[in-house]
Amino acid sequence: MCNSFILNPLVKFALAIFPLAAAAAAVPTGANLIPGPIPFPASFMPSVKSYGAVGDGKTDDTAAIQKALADGRSISTADYYGKPKGLYFPAGTYLVHDTLAWVGCCVTLQGAGSSSTIIRLAPGSSGFGNTAAPKPLILTPAGNESFHQNLWDLQLDVGANNPGATALSYISNNSGSVHNLIIRSDDGKGHAGIDLTRNWAGPLLIRDTEILGFDVAVDLKNAEYSSTFESLTVKNQNIAGLRNVNQPLNIQNFVSSNRVPAISNTGGFVILIDGELAGGASPNYAIQTNTTMYLRNVNSAGYLATLKNTSGVSLPLISGSITEHLVGSPLTLSGSMTSGSLGLPVEPTPGYTSTLADSATFVPRWYGDTAGLQALLNSGKSTIFFPFGPYFSASEAAVVVPDTVKRIVGFSSVVNGSSNGLNGGGIRLIVQSNATEPLIVEQFGYGMKIDHEGARPVAIKDAKIDYESVPGAGNVFLENVEVTKPLVFQHSQTVWARQVDNEISATKITNQGGSLWILGLKTEGSGTIIETSAEGKTELLGALIYPSRAVPSSQASFISTDSQTSYMYNESVYCNGCGYATQVQETKSGVTKSLTSSPSTHFRMPLFIGY
Repeated sequence: MCNSFILNPLVKFALAIFPLAAAAAAVPTGANLIPGPIPFPASFMPSVKSYGAVGDGKTDDTAAIQKALADGRSISTADYYGKPKGLYFPAGTYLVHDTLAWVGCCVTLQGAGSSSTIIRLAPGSSGFGNTAAPKPLILTPAGNESFHQNLWDLQLDVGANNPGATALSYISNNSGSVHNLIIRSDDGKGHAGIDLTRNWAGPLLIRDTEILGFDVAVDLKNAEYSSTFESLTVKNQNIAGLRNVNQPLNIQNFVSSNRVPAISNTGGFVILIDGELAGGASPNYAIQTNTTMYLRNVNSAGYLATLKNTSGVSLPLISGSITEHLVGSPLTLSGSMTSGSLGLPVEPTPGYTSTLADSATFVPRWYGDTAGLQALLNSGKSTIFFPFGPYFSASEAAVVVPDTVKRIVGFSSVVNGSSNGLNGGGIRLIVQSNATEPLIVEQFGYGMKIDHEGARPVAIKDAKIDYESVPGAGNVFLENVEVTKPLVFQHSQTVWARQVDNEISATKITNQGGSLWILGLKTEGSGTIIETSAEGKTELLGALIYPSRAVPSSQASFISTDSQTSYMYNESVYCNGCGYATQVQETKSGVTKSLTSSPSTHFRMPLFIGY
């Protein structure tokens, strides 16, 4: 039996408050910063000091750093996807007087810690004084092929008397992250800490970042693509903490200390999980919105109210703590409209810190040599480093990761392969054990593959990856990950995903009875987004669905069979038939129901309840 529910995509927003049926609420902590100095292996990445930068806080390092950024990248229209750039900023203060910029994708600026490496704009620098024409300290290339741009373990300091300064004008596409950063204005002035208002920013992840001063901490604009934040602290802004216009914005663990609004949202879809918004002053509101918003475990202090919602007429102010609240109209085919999002328990992505003495470095004898990798993994060292650069394996090199290895780090390296080689080449890590301590694989531009066969948990971070699992595989953490093939999760798995880009033109994610929690998903192409079956649980907190081409009318965006689901997402549609005609197809006890909409117009799902 099949029933269809036709949905008007122009949903009239309403007020919905639900009882929260999830695990105990987390206490928001904001940014978890590592001040440094962080130890790195020798020669792991080219240093800006080799280009003449001094880092003494007195010498003008602008020209030296710009020389390093431009080295090998003189053609603005060239494709640098297979030629990533990594630059290490050793501990010190690098004084600059102008914007630092580069051409091409795939650049990583690596510091020694958020309080150890400082890039500082000199006070009163020329061109940074006009608030009507903001000028950035750091400028990444324009989108939408500005892939894999990373800034890690740094401090960006805007010196006094630079009221038109933006610390970071940031675009990264498909994946890219800012983490362990302090961004500050010496006198509290400046346009923005992070500016995401240029076209086509995202999908990207900003985590463990603290922003002090500026008119706004983070300025966002445009419906494409999306931004995900985790563990963000903002303090002492002049206009707002986060100012969002039209962007899909997903946030977990947000702390704001401000007299001005912590979040101002116009037209965007904001999801906030775990927020502490303190220091407010009347007549301001902690959060202001005129459209869709989902809040869970949000507290405020000092403001006139926690939420001012202007999406309708005569809507009440919401004061005090918010357990769970939706600005928008929830939809269901078989769930309870008095229930909220699924509320799956959330665990942080694990990390591992080792000493250099307990680490080993992979040094191939020649380009294409992988013969010594298995022996290195078996050496007993807990951390295996791949110094930044290109690696090559024409035929796939499969190696087994023993329990002694806790972390494999690529420092933004890539592993090239060959279409003529076995399985296209690259390196395949086989995880067979049932150890309880997670294996962490991080910072690979592409070419690394993972076979997850044992119960040992696996965490994948800041990488473009090929991941496969089998029944019995352990839990998975994905953080700022771009995938190269469909994701399939098993009944045995609990998955926590933060900022995933999946552009496979097939069923993109399959949950075969496991527990799947996602904060921030971006897709392109046709194919079902998530299919959940066998009593699985799927909670999607924020997604941008961007088919970008015609979708067969037979395809449903989301499919579930005898499972529990909740979804929140935007769908961008720019041509006739370039959207999903069926948003949700749900089967319960043999009865199938569908929620449909026009495939030729934009669609927004404030909250679908499917349990």
